[in-house]
Amino acid sequence: MFKFLLFIFILIYVIYKISTFYVKTFIGKSVNNFKKSKDVKKNGILDEEGDFIDYEEVD
Repeated sequence: MFKFLLFIFILIYVIYKISTFYVKTFIGKSVNNFKKSKDVKKNGILDEEGDFIDYEEVD
């Protein structure tokens, strides 16, 4: 009985380690892809415009 329980425990432990390894690599690749996509600088609509003018004060 003890050998059977030990075998089941070792089998579950090995499956757990393999699955966590694959999850870590998948998350690592996803994070790297996300960081690469964030590095691209996108210009906004008003980036090349001047300062904001409050038209109520101009009148």
